[in-house]
Amino acid sequence: MTRRIAISTHKGGAGKTSTALALASGLAHQGSRCLLIDLDPQGHCAPGLGVEVSTPTLKEFFQQHPTLPLRSVIIDTTVPNLHLAPSDLGLAWIAESLGGRPKREELLGRSLRAIEADYDWILIDTPPNLGVLTQNAVAAADFVLIPVAPDARANNAVEDLLNVVVELKGDTFSGWGILLTKVDARKTRSNSVIRDSLGNWKTRVFRTVIPVSEPLNQAQMAGRDLFSFDPKSPGAIAYRDFISELHDSL
Repeated sequence: MTRRIAISTHKGGAGKTSTALALASGLAHQGSRCLLIDLDPQGHCAPGLGVEVSTPTLKEFFQQHPTLPLRSVIIDTTVPNLHLAPSDLGLAWIAESLGGRPKREELLGRSLRAIEADYDWILIDTPPNLGVLTQNAVAAADFVLIPVAPDARANNAVEDLLNVVVELKGDTFSGWGILLTKVDARKTRSNSVIRDSLGNWKTRVFRTVIPVSEPLNQAQMAGRDLFSFDPKSPGAIAYRDFISELHDSL
C-alpha cells in the first residue's frame, strides 16, 4: 500500500525541507520507490538533490489542471528509486488564483490516484504557511508529519496546523505526529521547556530526535542527498532511526 506523508509546519526554520529530503532519499536508499512532491514555491528540493528543473513543473500542473497530468511534471533524480515533482517561484502566483476553484484543496489528491501505484511512498513538502498548497498536501496525505525545532512558540505552530488538519480530515483523524528537529543536546534546559510546551501532545512526539548536524546543510548546498554525502553523520544516523520508527508506527 502506498503511504502518503505531508511534511508541514508554518513555523520557519524547523527543518521541514531537510526532513522531506532526508526521508525521501533515505527510504529510496533502502529500496522503496519514492516520489517527493515539492509544494513549496521556494523550490529547494531540486537543487538539494542536484537536479536541474525545466518546465513543466507543479506550477503548470496546477495552472492547467486537469488538462496536464501530474505524471508529466515528475522527473528522475540522482538517487535511485527517487522521483521528484519540482516547484518554482511561479507556483506562489498560481496558488493565489486557486482560491475561486471548487474543492481547490483536493486537486493534488485526485491526481495522485493515477500514479500512486508506481510508488511505495509519496512525500509532500509544503510551504511555510497554511494556504491552499498546504491544504492540498494535508487533504492528500494519510499521515501529517510536523517538524518542530526548539522554539518558545513551537506549540502555537502545532496547534495552528492541527486546526487545518481537523478542518480537512475531521476531528477523528489520528494520522499525525511530531518530529523534534535541530536539537542541541547541550541545551538541556531549553529542550525540557520545549517538551513541556508540547505536553498536550506528548504521545504524538516521536522517540527519535534529529540533532543539530552541519552535514544536513552541507549536503543540500552540494546538491547531494545526505546518505551519499555523509552517511555516518549524526543527522544521517538519526534520520535512519526515524525511518525505522516511522515504519513501526504506520
